[in-house]
Amino acid sequence: MSIVAFLSYVMVTSITPGPSNILMMNEARKYGFVGSWKFSSGILAGFAVLGTISGVATTGLYNWIPVVEPYFKIAGAVYLLYLAWQVGLPKSSKDNFSDVKSSFLSGFIIQIINVKSILFLLTVMSAFILPFNNSIKSIVFYLTLAIFLGWLALLLWSGFGSLFKKVFAKHDRAFRLIMCLLLIYSAVTIFL
Repeated sequence: MSIVAFLSYVMVTSITPGPSNILMMNEARKYGFVGSWKFSSGILAGFAVLGTISGVATTGLYNWIPVVEPYFKIAGAVYLLYLAWQVGLPKSSKDNFSDVKSSFLSGFIIQIINVKSILFLLTVMSAFILPFNNSIKSIVFYLTLAIFLGWLALLLWSGFGSLFKKVFAKHDRAFRLIMCLLLIYSAVTIFL
């Protein structure tokens, strides 16, 4: 395995806009980095659990991935379009969802069903880890590294939302529109 290719894929995919990144930034924009910590920690925990499940499932079902991947792509695109709709709602309608979106459990569930993360982890396992590593130690090491780098990217987005909170609040409508368009872009890129 090329460690450069592995790290490039993990870092680029982790830092590009996706539902979790965008939602963490949006929560930090609304509540600050510390105020959004329950939601953010739910996403981080969900990513670790999803990574573990994906690692175990991919290792056991390595030959089935090409069969189920098209269904994950369709579900993922629909999910991202739904999130785009939610993020793009006017502020008054969105306030009804703020308490639900700020809990640990909602962050955890959003991450567990995040198809971008599922596809990311399946790709990491099937294209970069399993073909080149036979030992459990090396599989666990590379999967843990991918999860850790994913966490760093998620926290970076949250920090960005918190840092520019006043700017985003001043330009709330434009911010929501850009986040909505980034989620739509994420849905389209699933098929590219």
